[in-house]
Amino acid sequence: MSRHDLFICSVGVVSPAGTGVERLVAALADPAWEPTVGLDRPDGPPLPVAVCHDFSPRNVLSPMVARRLDRPAKLLAVAAREALAAIGDPLPWDRTQVGITSGTWNAGTSALVDVLRAVFLTSPEEAPPAQFPSTVANAPASQLGILERLGGPNLTFAEKQASGLRAVIEGGRLLTHGRAAAILACGVDEADWLNAEGYARLGVLADAPGHTGMRMGEGAAVLILAPEPIGVPLARLAGWASSGTASEPWLYPDCPDALIDASRRALENAERAPTDVDLVLSLANGIPYLGGLELAALAEVFGDHRPAALSTNERLGEAGFASILRVAVAALVVAGRARPAWTPAPHLAAMGFPPVASQPRTALVTAVAGGGSSLAVVLTAV
Repeated sequence: MSRHDLFICSVGVVSPAGTGVERLVAALADPAWEPTVGLDRPDGPPLPVAVCHDFSPRNVLSPMVARRLDRPAKLLAVAAREALAAIGDPLPWDRTQVGITSGTWNAGTSALVDVLRAVFLTSPEEAPPAQFPSTVANAPASQLGILERLGGPNLTFAEKQASGLRAVIEGGRLLTHGRAAAILACGVDEADWLNAEGYARLGVLADAPGHTGMRMGEGAAVLILAPEPIGVPLARLAGWASSGTASEPWLYPDCPDALIDASRRALENAERAPTDVDLVLSLANGIPYLGGLELAALAEVFGDHRPAALSTNERLGEAGFASILRVAVAALVVAGRARPAWTPAPHLAAMGFPPVASQPRTALVTAVAGGGSSLAVVLTAV
């Protein structure tokens, strides 16, 4: 099986734009759209986090199921139900051969805090037993596998901002090696005040209008990957690559070499030239240094070529799931399902990268994580 045989058959999304793909598409089409921003904390003003303020599992999950799931697992289950509904029931694959690859930055944080609060402030006997299974990062993907009776490989990746894109790449690898009949590639993160407080104290959040820094986000995205087109697939997962530069775990790499290498090899694997790319999903998140890395890499990869650029993180929020959300957006745009009206990030616009003006046929999606990971995938029209 070649990499050219992989298809993105459907997408499910819960994001700060709302529950469902159509809410995301509507937000992308509105140039003035902004999310609800503000996550309450116990001892200070709200934190700059784009939250899924109207999210509810009602009408998607039964009350009994919803009661046993924490917020990340609910977000992921609802997004997965949308993606699976687009495929139809029964599924065209044996459920025991359908796998899950998931990426997250902070799943399990809230449950872990609840358990540790009880342990340290009262006694271990007071720790809530129902919360304990949710204290690990792989709980949402595991709960999803149980809920949907999916018996294939079930893997979770915690690779900071690149987690979601890693789930896509590893899902593709499982399919090319014949380890699964189909894969639900996922990403999920929750809005947790303690997690956001840590970044606020480091001074990396955009804590006031006009301030540089990250806006964090929460949500879930699910892509169903398969080696054959089911129904009308959104896009082809044509190529991918990953690379790395040694750096401290909390720092971005000090040069763009790994991002350049990942982008070039992803294009080579997709049998596409840089000039074939007509859409770039920006990894910009409001931190100027990361924007500079991206700009240097794009200049090296594309030369004078200027594909359209779309920036989503600075509105929908930065998180582990954000990188797979960019893949979902790219697939929707390549398929003609979404017509974004958002302008590129300022550093890209200043260098001549235009907004999306027509339906693209080839998209490049990248991610860089603290610690040096650099990933890239290429999507093409079916």
